[in-house]
Amino acid sequence: MSAPRLVGSFRDWLNARALKRMVARQHFPETIERHYWDRKEFGTDAAALEAVGYAPLSTSVNDAYVGSGTLPAASNGVGGHLDRTVRRRVAPIHVLYRRPETAAQS
Repeated sequence: MSAPRLVGSFRDWLNARALKRMVARQHFPETIERHYWDRKEFGTDAAALEAVGYAPLSTSVNDAYVGSGTLPAASNGVGGHLDRTVRRRVAPIHVLYRRPETAAQS
């Protein structure tokens, strides 16, 4: 059983709201860059963007965690060597969408 996607659901809502605004204003940028945290968020948003004429131009999937080196511990040498590696979670899926000229004119 998977955990509920509370934050993912919020991002899904933000992406859907941005798309509704584009459609309502009939203002479609030539390219849109989106960053996704999971495949479900990517699939939902990609289907919605493709419905209005956008196609993925480039897609990259990276590691979800990046390391930023080693930080020294603030122990003033007590307890031995206490350096720690810092890792941060980032959005691993990056997609650049493009709307072809034929879709933009229709």
